[in-house]
Amino acid sequence: MPIGFDIAANFTYSYGNKVFNANNVEFTSSQKYTGKGVIRNLSEVMALGKRWTNIDWTTGDVITDPEALAAANRTTTMWSPYMPQTVVHSWLLEDASFLRLSSLTIGYTLPSSWTRKVRLSKVRFYATGTNLFCWTPYSGFDPEVDTRRATPMTPNVDYSAYPKSRSWVFGANISF
Repeated sequence: MPIGFDIAANFTYSYGNKVFNANNVEFTSSQKYTGKGVIRNLSEVMALGKRWTNIDWTTGDVITDPEALAAANRTTTMWSPYMPQTVVHSWLLEDASFLRLSSLTIGYTLPSSWTRKVRLSKVRFYATGTNLFCWTPYSGFDPEVDTRRATPMTPNVDYSAYPKSRSWVFGANISF
């Protein structure tokens, strides 16, 4: 880099971490969304034709005939029966390994021949960004989660946690 420029980067990572994606329970659950003509999910992964169903969507009735039930579910890949309680499934446990650029600072110090002319000993301009990117196979917003509705101290449970915010700071260091 040309003289006067400086750069500092801080990366964080985790390998082999697992997160229980409770959002998938919430947004694919069929227990809250029932009734005639009501599609029982909020997520595309559970769209009609992809998830198991026991409802005849043309009539809105429960399918009781085993052959009709098999025919209605011949192309499905996700299991989602109506149940009064949540069913914990390995599908909800995801790889949350990640590499995050936690902070990056780029600065430029003006040449002393310039700063001496205005009676300053040093002038440095800089820009710092935090949480600039996070590379992860995790399908949620942030693989570093620790929240559930009952308590904010639940490690590796993602129940609609806010992701880390991205921010920028611009500044100048001026020495007389």
